[in-house]
Amino acid sequence: MPGIDEKDREILRILRKEGRITLTELGKRVGLSPASVKNRVEKLEKLGAIKGYSAIIDPAFLDEYVQAFFELKLAIDDHTIDPILRRVAKLDEVQSLYRRSGERQILVRASFHDTDEVKAFAGRLKRLFGKNLERVEVTLIIDTFKENWVSCETGKR
Repeated sequence: MPGIDEKDREILRILRKEGRITLTELGKRVGLSPASVKNRVEKLEKLGAIKGYSAIIDPAFLDEYVQAFFELKLAIDDHTIDPILRRVAKLDEVQSLYRRSGERQILVRASFHDTDEVKAFAGRLKRLFGKNLERVEVTLIIDTFKENWVSCETGKR
């Protein structure tokens, strides 16, 4: 990416795993002063490399016991549906939203209190996409064996 160097990438790799690290500790780890780290982090935020900060919450603590994937097959998959995707992304239930290759171009992961909410959400998706939607397949998650919100390292550049 233009505008960032290897120190910036090192900062990003650490923040990806340890979002609550102090600037002082981060500076020690990358060999920079806290002020330099602060400037770099602010630059990375402005560039969009850091998209935000959040806590990873177990959905059960929010009484969201039903996790589901929605696979959507679209009649037309071009950028005319982007405004619809942006609306879907803002829905409270949605945890992740992807455009992907293959027959079912859109993948939505969402959390619910019960299966009635799952059905209502599927209906809302149908209304939002309208004639652009050919089919919705819903898969309920029965058990989670691994969920890693931190991307694995792919090696040095």
